[in-house]
Amino acid sequence: MSDVLSASIKPGLGHHRRGLSVTDPKTRNAATKIAQTRGEILAVEEWPDDFKNDEPNADTISLADISSVGGSEYIRRNIRASVVGTDGGATKSYFFPVDPEQPAWRPFSMRRPYILLLVVIALTFAALQEFLCQVSMRKANEKPENGLLRFTQPQELNTMQYFAWKYLPTIVLLTFGIMWQVVDFEVKRLEPYYQLSKRTGATARDSLNQDYLTFLSYLVPLKAIRAKQWAVVYSSMATLLAGGLVPVLQSASVVMLPEKKYREDNEPKFVRINPIWSRMMSASLIAIAIFGFLLLVSLRRKSGLLSNPKGIAGVASMATRSHILNDFRGLDVAPNNIIHDMLRTRRYNLHKSSLWQGEYIRQNEKIQPTKLEHPHPILLRLSAGIPFISYMVLFACIVPVLMFVPGANIITEKIPFLLTALATIVKLLWGCLDMNLRVIEPYYILSRRCAPPKTLTLDYTGTVPGFISYQAAQNGDYLMALVGLGAILSEVLTVCVTSFSVDGRKFISGNGGDHDNKDNPDDRGNTAETFRSFWISFALATAIIIYLCVIAILVYVQRRHKFLPRQPGTIAGVLAFIHQSKMLDDFIGTERMNSKEMTQHLEGLGKTYALGWFNGRDDEGHCGVDQEPISAPYKHGEDWRKGRLDGRQIGTWEHY
Repeated sequence: MSDVLSASIKPGLGHHRRGLSVTDPKTRNAATKIAQTRGEILAVEEWPDDFKNDEPNADTISLADISSVGGSEYIRRNIRASVVGTDGGATKSYFFPVDPEQPAWRPFSMRRPYILLLVVIALTFAALQEFLCQVSMRKANEKPENGLLRFTQPQELNTMQYFAWKYLPTIVLLTFGIMWQVVDFEVKRLEPYYQLSKRTGATARDSLNQDYLTFLSYLVPLKAIRAKQWAVVYSSMATLLAGGLVPVLQSASVVMLPEKKYREDNEPKFVRINPIWSRMMSASLIAIAIFGFLLLVSLRRKSGLLSNPKGIAGVASMATRSHILNDFRGLDVAPNNIIHDMLRTRRYNLHKSSLWQGEYIRQNEKIQPTKLEHPHPILLRLSAGIPFISYMVLFACIVPVLMFVPGANIITEKIPFLLTALATIVKLLWGCLDMNLRVIEPYYILSRRCAPPKTLTLDYTGTVPGFISYQAAQNGDYLMALVGLGAILSEVLTVCVTSFSVDGRKFISGNGGDHDNKDNPDDRGNTAETFRSFWISFALATAIIIYLCVIAILVYVQRRHKFLPRQPGTIAGVLAFIHQSKMLDDFIGTERMNSKEMTQHLEGLGKTYALGWFNGRDDEGHCGVDQEPISAPYKHGEDWRKGRLDGRQIGTWEHY
């Protein structure tokens, strides 16, 4: 590893009340230059105002006390740094040389070929939609009773024509939305590391404490704009447009004419493209392409990562070379806002695949009072779960009402994309539930004690939708597998409801012209559905919504109890859980391992792991993740240390 040089900034004499501040440009530039010249990390101490200065020329950086320490002994000493107190009242800033070989690992979904593919697809879809719109308008101008398709009854169309009209566009666009989800998951997960790998590092607020994964997806762009993290803005906007808005606009753009009140039983019907909705859809696709291009530009940065930082082990392996764990003393069970307050006076860096403290920041910001924090992400709380399940039940009731109650289907005739929009809301909310469960699942496994080593490298947050069900089932995480399957079924639900802008009574045996009598004014041949397509879609939609309701109830039954002291999802949250763990010794020198190698390394040690109370490396009680055996399981709201007699107190008269 790089050697670490030490220097001091001490208060000057005369008209200088204190020496040059670490935050002064001159000092910062000088320290950076020294670090760059030496090719080593420079640790600069800033002493308080009351420091007794015996050196008349101490108002500049002094290198008289530089010491160079390196090797594994330094690493082990730093791991144990959090056992001792502060460094004599000094506040250290760390400055780093430019890494000429800064790593730039990123998943395939964040690489240029994949994102360029999505940009090309978006532009192709936009051009195709405009082409179909132009063809539709030209045919309408040539002959009023004409369109992209022309028929008297839907049964006259062959299977391919009917499928291409009713289902294919929605399926293709939903698949396109899933492809963007894969990008979005990874961008949100890895953005903190991109921030840390910047030349000057990043504040804890923008890196260690940043969490986009458990945040409501449709509010993420606003949060990212506030943080000026544009890659997240571009990916989340493109994903919301591709997965939420575009399928709804596509459903609205395809219409069957003439309108119902003007249809005659034996007159032709035709399918056309509504120009207004079509242009809105094309504009949305062009916007997606623009966001994709901007994302490509913003990802020209280097991540600073050598491999995929999966799970708790990925963070632990990067925290063994510096004093960063010292910043997390006393934060075992602290809520996230307190962790933010404690880390707000420092920048942090990702250098040589290790997390480091960076420059000290003077803050005048007042420390916020402690807030009671629910340890579960919002969609895993009953306060959100009950309304969510109620909405799905209401949706399940609305569908048959709009189709089978006399006169109710006029709503779907006037707003044919209504049910598609409502189903899209179900899909978006289920996606939030899915991601929330992905984040907490490793901690749930650890809370049950004796978790296998692969739990430390378990990270579902970047797993491709659909494949996660297979992977979770292989790991024995069956609830996660069922929720992952629900995410795919929610996409299918959106496809099914495109068939529900009709009067469902016509598809009940005996009510809709069972013999295809064209003279019957109630003949189902005057609708856009066939008998088979309607009932298959209705059965699938009903089964899916029942499945989603049942699985959601199961999630809240099995995960509603509080098994964590705070919400997970941030790098700082992981560091607070492991800063006193004895297992940290097992991660020395592992920062260059990939996930598979890390899992094999941990399995070779033959240990199991748990979340709970344990005696840390300082022989005091701590709450977090450590190797078994631990002292006690975690129970929310209970501090195991209060009922425990410290070994150092045994034999003293007050405990006699």
